Amino acid sequence: MLPGTPARVLLALLLLAGCRTPAAVPAGSPLEPLPALGVYVPEAADRAARDVAAAALGAGPQEVRAAQALLLALDRQRRESGEAPTGLAPAALELEAVTRADPLARRAATRELLERDDLAPETRRRIQQELEDDPLRLADRRLADARRARFARRFNAIAEPVGRSLLSTALAPYRLGRALLTVVAQRHLEEPISVPERQALAHWKRYVEAHPSTPEAARLVKRIEKLQGRWYSLKRERNLQAAQAAFRRDDPALALVLADRVLRYAPEDREATLLRERAAARLARLRADRRRSLEASERPPPDAVDARARGLALALLDPRGDVAGAARRLRDAGVEAPLAEAGEFAQALALAETGAEAEAWKILAGLARRDPEHSHMARHAEALVERPAQNPLRAFGEARRAERRRRSAWLLLGPLAEPRQRELPAPLAWSLGAFSLVEVVAGLPMRLLRLPFAPRTDEAVAVHARHYLALHPRGQQAEGVRSWLVKYEIDRGNAIAAHRLAAEAGADARELTRLEEQAAEQMLETALRQKRPDVRAALLRQAASTHPQTEAGRRAGTRLRQELEEATTQRIRISRGFLLENPEVAGPAGLGLRAELLDGEPRNGELHPEGVLLLGGRTLEFALLEVDTDPDAAPRRVRRRVSEERLARIVSQLEEATLRNALLDPDAVFEPDADRDLFFERARFGLADRPDLRATAQSSYAFRGMRERYGLVRRRESILPVELVIQGSFPDLGLGAFPRVPLPRPTPDAILYR
Repeated sequence: MLPGTPARVLLALLLLAGCRTPAAVPAGSPLEPLPALGVYVPEAADRAARDVAAAALGAGPQEVRAAQALLLALDRQRRESGEAPTGLAPAALELEAVTRADPLARRAATRELLERDDLAPETRRRIQQELEDDPLRLADRRLADARRARFARRFNAIAEPVGRSLLSTALAPYRLGRALLTVVAQRHLEEPISVPERQALAHWKRYVEAHPSTPEAARLVKRIEKLQGRWYSLKRERNLQAAQAAFRRDDPALALVLADRVLRYAPEDREATLLRERAAARLARLRADRRRSLEASERPPPDAVDARARGLALALLDPRGDVAGAARRLRDAGVEAPLAEAGEFAQALALAETGAEAEAWKILAGLARRDPEHSHMARHAEALVERPAQNPLRAFGEARRAERRRRSAWLLLGPLAEPRQRELPAPLAWSLGAFSLVEVVAGLPMRLLRLPFAPRTDEAVAVHARHYLALHPRGQQAEGVRSWLVKYEIDRGNAIAAHRLAAEAGADARELTRLEEQAAEQMLETALRQKRPDVRAALLRQAASTHPQTEAGRRAGTRLRQELEEATTQRIRISRGFLLENPEVAGPAGLGLRAELLDGEPRNGELHPEGVLLLGGRTLEFALLEVDTDPDAAPRRVRRRVSEERLARIVSQLEEATLRNALLDPDAVFEPDADRDLFFERARFGLADRPDLRATAQSSYAFRGMRERYGLVRRRESILPVELVIQGSFPDLGLGAFPRVPLPRPTPDAILYR
């Protein structure tokens, strides 16, 4: 052996032991071993990028530009030598641009970045979004939307009747005249400031508050004051209308508050001042009536009357007292009005408790009709008679009559039956009504045909019916109310409530069986729509235990048993289509999936369209196709436990890919899911082996590819300014074609400005 050979052998063994070799993966595993990561050694470009960042944080603009020039020079040298650029130059230029104090210079420098050809697609899209989020540009777009919406409404109002008159020119003058009047009415009904204009006002205010010393801010002040005045005018109009409505429905307290609010937006407004005075006077009268009704009589009653009044008081306090008899004796004693009315009131309450509802409400209605100025019990009786919470049967009947009146008005008057939210001038209202008479008369036969299928608005009737049955389940009218409610629930598809009510009413056994089957099916469908596993399991258990004899109940029990057997802490799915469209997720830096599982050759193994499931902890489930089987067939499922490092790579690549896709493709929506995000955060910190066992912590989010979502061809909005509409009309059997200007789509935050 040569001298020094043992030392060389030992050194070689140490070097081999120090090399990081990927751990072997079990045979047949769908995963490749993780690639080895070497120690990263910074280059000159990395040090130059560090200098740019340090200068931007602590030095002046000259130092930033000097460090930036060095990085740009290094990139130039790499291009001249045929090497790929570092990709750090755009980031350095963007850093210098965003640190400029002048907003105009900052926006100009950011726009220059878009002219470079070395920007990554996601970086280019992000910079474009930042420029589009500029308050001044957003305000200009919202104002353009407002102008386009006004033009579109007027143009469409004229174009539609002209186009529909192509086949029936005899009605053209009528339709055109009505369209012109409609345009005038639209102009009158328009609010002083539209929603896009309110958004523009908010953007202008935000810019002026952030940059008060710029020239643009000084020019915007007058425009802000003008729009702000229109906004105050709208607030004044809305609150005044609400105050008038509250005063009409006898709510002076709310009318007083709303009138005060109007005076904040329009001080010394004549209408608001008058309404405030009237509301305050009515409120004072109501409070006086309340005080007077609670006052005691100063004169003591005679001894005989006093004994009868004492007897009524004792009967009211005694659970088994004869309240009706004591009240009748007090009323027959011929006492003064306050005590006699109290006796009548107590007698009505006693009759209602014994089930004599009709007689009780008759007495209370008589008391309610008396003058509150001279009757101490009139207000109390009126509260019982008029309020739906106290007299649901009366409210039930009134609501049914109101629904019949609404349907009758729609049948006879057609479009004239709909109330207008804002009043029109009398000449304009009469003119529109006269033009609508032709449509009302011509459309009567068609409305007769549509009447059985017209949508009903019986929700208020059903609320009062349920309230009555809750208060008086065995009342005199309970059977009729319950029968109506059963039919209502069947018509709207609520078999659960219909079955319960039919069972209470003692319906036919065959009908109960049919309703029970429908109720069980509805409970099963409701359970399967739930995303939370604990809620879904509870509903499945309820369906199986409540209706065990039905087919749907048995299916609910089977599904519950299956879910309990297959329960996991998470069920986050990554579909095969998503992995094909995002190879970095499936590649070595992410999942590390074997390449042959995505090559489209079933002979060497292929991933099923279901893809991969993250089951919680560090467990993954792979859905694999059997050899030469249909992709729609059930897959072969293989579970593998992965390392913390691989799981952290997977979740990081998933989030990065979805965020990049959302930047580049507006249709690639990344839906919010708090449970998914919590699991990903725990996986990144190496806490996946301590899963959150709460049932509410499970996520069933699915990462799906764009082709899986939308198919081969996605629907796109037309770039043309108009669209061609072919429209028919049932009332007058008309047919026409006309151009229509589409209204601008509201922005996601438009709801905040309504």
